[in-house]
Amino acid sequence: MDHRLIRRLVGEKLRERGTYKVAAFVGTLINAYGQVLVPWFRGAETPFSALLYELDVRPALSVFSIFLAYAFPLCVGVYSSVVSRYRLRRVESVADFPDRKPDPVFRASRSGRIVEAGATTLRLFERYDVQSAQRILGEAVWAEIVAKDGPGFDGEIHFADEGASYVVSHAPTADKEINVYLTRLTK
Repeated sequence: MDHRLIRRLVGEKLRERGTYKVAAFVGTLINAYGQVLVPWFRGAETPFSALLYELDVRPALSVFSIFLAYAFPLCVGVYSSVVSRYRLRRVESVADFPDRKPDPVFRASRSGRIVEAGATTLRLFERYDVQSAQRILGEAVWAEIVAKDGPGFDGEIHFADEGASYVVSHAPTADKEINVYLTRLTK
């Protein structure tokens, strides 16, 4: 278990204003029900009289129960958020992989049209006006990738505009597109 990650996720959740808005709303409902409506349902002539009586006779317990009505939804909200984020951390990491990888990573349709690319890749493609997979990989390499029915290693390419060589790997996606991973060999 990654305790540093859990502390970071708890901190992020506690910095969100919505966390406190939900806790305040739910806590108010709990307090209204427990402190006002329940005595009224039990026949109290003035529902607030029971609350005022409890505050007078047992102030510490009354204040603690009011506080608990707000603390409980806050704790449940933070816990559920952290648990779900912690369980999905692998998915989040994979999802932002294209943005974190310094080398080009992109998805292209079988025609070569760039469908999706990481932030670093987009900057590179904009700099060298790369509009298709063929523009960076070459027609022959792209045709070989499209013809291949599964994932694979396709060798090296040299992107002359940048003056860099890359190792090319690819993997087809479930929706008939192709993920392309380039790893820089030279500058």
